[in-house]
Amino acid sequence: MFETQYLDTVRATFKSQKQLAERALVQVNDEDLHKALAPDTLSLALIIQHMANNMKSRWTDFLTTDGEKPDRNRDAEFEDQQLSREELMEVWDERWQLLDDVLADLTPDDLGKNVMIRGETHSVIDAIERQVSHYGYHVGQIVYLSKLFAGSDWDVLSIPLPHQRK
Repeated sequence: MFETQYLDTVRATFKSQKQLAERALVQVNDEDLHKALAPDTLSLALIIQHMANNMKSRWTDFLTTDGEKPDRNRDAEFEDQQLSREELMEVWDERWQLLDDVLADLTPDDLGKNVMIRGETHSVIDAIERQVSHYGYHVGQIVYLSKLFAGSDWDVLSIPLPHQRK
């Protein structure tokens, strides 16, 4: 059944995104988690905070409430809470688990439903795909920043370029 295959595929995609980000983050020291490269840019900690809070808002009561929860303080997600690596990764893991639990509970029939995000109606598939794109964007930022901070100690996460092969 196409719907079941879609749900399995999207769960695997999110899992892969999470793993890629984590493989990058372990290569960064704790101080670099909170460094921004320039004014008005995000640190790794801010990206993690934002993604985690977005996940909580979007995936809590996914089918029944607006994906932009009234208690979400989006602006605060972009203020460094100075959380430790352990605290950041704890909330990171909790929110990715929330996402996976929601997707695991969706049925093929749920894919034909609509959900609300910021008062606008979206199909369930569109809402999921928006998050695939959104999280992929931020995972790319995490990998890029992690590579910059790791420098020559960077352990390549994909197929190495010729000059990266050892």
